[in-house]
Amino acid sequence: MAESDKKPEEDKKPEEGRRNVMISMDGSKGAKYAFDWYAENVYQPTDNVIMAYCAEHGVNLPPTALMAGNPTVIQAMIKEKEEEVMKVFKTIDELANKHNIKHTLERLDGPPGECLIKAAEQQNVTLIVAGSRGHGTIRRTIMGSTSDYIVHHSHVPVLIVKHEDDQQKLK
Repeated sequence: MAESDKKPEEDKKPEEGRRNVMISMDGSKGAKYAFDWYAENVYQPTDNVIMAYCAEHGVNLPPTALMAGNPTVIQAMIKEKEEEVMKVFKTIDELANKHNIKHTLERLDGPPGECLIKAAEQQNVTLIVAGSRGHGTIRRTIMGSTSDYIVHHSHVPVLIVKHEDDQQKLK
């Protein structure tokens, strides 16, 4: 097949014996636990690990800041949000380094479930790993659950890792 005849997805296929694994990371206790569990129980040195962080709807400024129209206030809020993102990136890198796992970091913008599924398809991922935050029934019903969305919309296997604190709530 000529190079120009390849479909875009074929360029992203992992090499023979390698898996593209996307891990949803938001810096939460549940996400960290999910990564640790993956590293200790599933990880293979040949895995191509993609750590995905969703910055929901970009900077996510409150409407009051936009209505105020003060550029200084808006810039300060944008800077604060970017600092939060960089803090999460640092946490992700430290976590991966603790387990000696080479990884790439991918920043996604949009609703977490939707952007993770889209990125997983674009990266030709063979497994998605996510933590469960253990939200209560009412909050999950009103707001939805990212892990629930991933499970129901993914075309590849999904590993949802419940934090041990969540297990205690079930007893």
